[in-house]
Amino acid sequence: MEQLELLFSTVLTRHVFLSFGFLAVVGAGAMVFSRNAVHSVIGFLLAMLSVAGLYLCLRAEFLAMAQILVYAGGIVVLFLFVVMLVEMTKFKERRLFQAQTPIALGVVVISAVTFLGVFLRTVFGKSADVALSLPAALTGDGLDPATHNVQAVSRGLFSGYLLPFEILSVILLVALVGSVVLAKSERT
Repeated sequence: MEQLELLFSTVLTRHVFLSFGFLAVVGAGAMVFSRNAVHSVIGFLLAMLSVAGLYLCLRAEFLAMAQILVYAGGIVVLFLFVVMLVEMTKFKERRLFQAQTPIALGVVVISAVTFLGVFLRTVFGKSADVALSLPAALTGDGLDPATHNVQAVSRGLFSGYLLPFEILSVILLVALVGSVVLAKSERT
C-alpha cells in the first residue's frame, strides 16, 4: 500500500510539474508575441507564477516564495507602472519595434537550439549524475540542500552574491526614475 501511495504521489507530482511547465511556456509566448504591452506584462506574470509552481514541485519552497514576492510582486508592478507611464502611441516608435521582429525570431531560434543541445547533454550525457547533484560541501557547514534549502540559498545569496543583489535593486530604481522623467517630459 505504501508503494502505491509513493507511485501515485510521484505520478501526480510529475503531471503537476508538466502542467506548470506548459503554463510557463504559454505565459512566455503571450509575453513575447502580444502586441499590447499590458497583455505582455500579464503573460510575464503567468510565466513567473508558473515558475514558482515548478519550484514548489521541486520542493524548493524558499525559491518559490522569493519568485512570487520578487518577480510576480515587485517586478510585474514595476513593469505595469512603466507601461502605464510611457505610452507607445507614436507610429515611428511602433514601426521601429516591429522591424526588429525577424531578427528577434532568428535569435530565439538559435538560442533555443543551443539551449536544447546543452540541456540534452546535461540531462542525458555521461556526466548527468554529477551535474544534477549538489554536494553538501558546497552549502557550507554540512547543510543538506534537500532538507535545508532555505538556509543554503540564503547563505549563498547573502554571502557570495550580496553585491550583485544590491546592484540589481539600484538598476531597477534608476529604470523606474528614468521612465518617470521621460514620461513627465513628454507630457509637459
